[in-house]
Amino acid sequence: MIRGMLALVIVAVACTEGRSANTGGDDPIAGKLVGAWDATMTLDRPYPLQPGSPEARAICGTIGVIENHNKNASAEEVMSATQLGVYDLPLSRIGLEWNDKVPFPAAVVNTVSTRSYASSTAATDSVRIVLNPGGEERIVLSGRYEPSGIQGMWTAQSARGTANGSFSMRPHVSANVARRSCPSS
Repeated sequence: MIRGMLALVIVAVACTEGRSANTGGDDPIAGKLVGAWDATMTLDRPYPLQPGSPEARAICGTIGVIENHNKNASAEEVMSATQLGVYDLPLSRIGLEWNDKVPFPAAVVNTVSTRSYASSTAATDSVRIVLNPGGEERIVLSGRYEPSGIQGMWTAQSARGTANGSFSMRPHVSANVARRSCPSS
């Protein structure tokens, strides 16, 4: 079912080959996030209250993102997100999604652009992705957007404490191109 939902998101953006033209609006990078992304998450610190060691130190998968045309100023995270998405990441391998209660692998995405047109400093575009919003385990990926991809840190919080690590996302590699390999565990 997860792969089917991810396939629907990929098909929805197939005309753009995994990337969208900038759709304008208030946020110059929002439209650039639409599409399929190859994602890697590396575990730096596992949950302190975890029985045993995680199976892996790094995982790879895919995150699909579409624009949220129905967003509003609601305080609810999903309704105010600039983009919505689904993911196919084996989070349990790094000790996340430990309770298997994730009904749907949802993601919400927000962007913040800190461009200063009056100064000569480089622009910083921040991306915040929340996996399983509203769930018992809050997984937040915070990173910097650049045309080649997104890099940053992730944090997971649950009843078992806090776990964290780093992540990177690159535009999805087409089926005709050899897939990038996942770092060894």
